[in-house]
Amino acid sequence: MEPKEVLDELKTILMARLKFDPRRTSEMALETPLPKGVEGSIGLDSLDFIELSIAIEERFGIVLDESQDLTEHFASFNTLCRFIVSRTTAP
Repeated sequence: MEPKEVLDELKTILMARLKFDPRRTSEMALETPLPKGVEGSIGLDSLDFIELSIAIEERFGIVLDESQDLTEHFASFNTLCRFIVSRTTAP
């Protein structure tokens, strides 16, 4: 999978699980930051990140280790998409 394909899947997850407006998700790009409080971000809070993590595990079949600090991977769509691609294409 390519990062752009993962981005499209993440947008679908945001609409279905987090009830984002489809018009809002259409404006999101790989560079868009995720965490609340970051300029230009989509404003995800800690509960949103938990819900998104569960959805990622279900959709992509990867396990996110909660004992690891995953903050850097959830900084933007770009970092998250690349993380997911690396975990789904690993041998």
